[in-house]
Amino acid sequence: MKRKAPAALLAVLSTVSATAAHSDVLLTDVTLVDVESDALVPGQSVDIEGSAIAGIGPDIQTRADVDVLDGAGGYLIPGLWDSHVHIFSTPDEPQTALPLYLINGVTGVRDMGALWPIEDQQALQVRIETGEVLGPRLILSGAWVDGSPGSWPGMFLADTPQEARAVVDRIAAEGWAAVKSYSMLTQETYLALAEAASDHGLGLVGHIPEPVAMATALAAGQDGMEHFGRVTKACATREGDMVDGIRDALASGADLQAVMARMAGHNAIILETWDAALCEDVLARMAAAELHVSPTLVVADFYTGNWPAPDAPRMRMLPAEVRAAWDRPDFRLQAMTNEVRELAQESIALDRRTFAMAHEAGVPILASSDASFANPYLFHGFSLLDELDIYVAAGLTPREALYTATVAPPRFFGLTYQDGTIAVGRRADLVLLDANPLDGLETLRRPMAVIVAGQVLDRAALDATEARLLEAGAEGWQ
Repeated sequence: MKRKAPAALLAVLSTVSATAAHSDVLLTDVTLVDVESDALVPGQSVDIEGSAIAGIGPDIQTRADVDVLDGAGGYLIPGLWDSHVHIFSTPDEPQTALPLYLINGVTGVRDMGALWPIEDQQALQVRIETGEVLGPRLILSGAWVDGSPGSWPGMFLADTPQEARAVVDRIAAEGWAAVKSYSMLTQETYLALAEAASDHGLGLVGHIPEPVAMATALAAGQDGMEHFGRVTKACATREGDMVDGIRDALASGADLQAVMARMAGHNAIILETWDAALCEDVLARMAAAELHVSPTLVVADFYTGNWPAPDAPRMRMLPAEVRAAWDRPDFRLQAMTNEVRELAQESIALDRRTFAMAHEAGVPILASSDASFANPYLFHGFSLLDELDIYVAAGLTPREALYTATVAPPRFFGLTYQDGTIAVGRRADLVLLDANPLDGLETLRRPMAVIVAGQVLDRAALDATEARLLEAGAEGWQ
């Protein structure tokens, strides 16, 4: 039987849809925040026509048919992006995920792997682009390709170079934004995948497969990599031994559980053989290759039990069935050995040290969370803000952290009319804040207003959306 969404959640979506025929907006008395240059421009008005910025200046005159929103001296930044999410892991996930992103100022997301058919994902993407559904701009990069039997359901599978080329032909025909490599591809299949993606003009993003060294991925022209652990591993003098061990295990027919068991021993090897001089060389080569990294450092919170209380608002905004699923034993936690648990904090510290070095070396960073109903305690919207706080704790300035979520993503995605700047002709994805975010990111937690494709959610509308999400979470699924 098909599940029904709670009435309160349907009210959220109805309210969202009703705003599609929105009026043009004049946003007055705001301070523009140039995240790229660190500049502040106070006393400005921003004229928004449709989904785009039509004018900026101190003396823009209003028109009779324009809604005026007093910015009250607030700080205006480009909308945030989460560059690694999964919003299609259940049939109803977008109904909760979309408003969660908006209340947190996230106006764009890149989905990196789904259980929905691509046609259904594209249909929602179109409804968002046309304003029929209010939600963050959606990039569909979840064409994940793995070796058999696949690490997750719904993957493309390729075990030979010929199969890799055929899979990429299909990915291109279906209209995906990129090809995503996954962990269990053999090196020969991975290299064919990279070549085929290039032939089709598609970016290659995703995991660097476990049997593939960082140097090989750089030579193959990988454009973006997901998760940070493989960067830290590449800074270990025994990276080659670890890669060879996984390659030999796969060649001997080891199953996924056996491979994961072998990988569990890598943390100790990395901690013992991580080398700062080697790391500087690796990071310099990554920066020169412009390999964009989506770190998802916040994922460590799941593995270390750093979870919010059951009565925390972010928990209560989730469907009851999701909360129940997260409360059950998880296969990933069960696979952790005592050694992995004992070394967890030391491994996390080394990842963050290496992350700070990567930023200093000029490795491009895309803020990312891995949020999904399938990933316990990684929250749509909220976890992106947690991720940015981790960046600052690791040594980035608030401006540098903001850059990874505002400027870097749309430029990497090559989006038309969107480049992380507030300028005439740019898409009106904006967040209004009550304090200067360059002084600290806490102000992101409660925006004064969120504007997505020109549609305004002021503080009252954001509060109403939060209230309806809480009501829906309390109501549960019928």
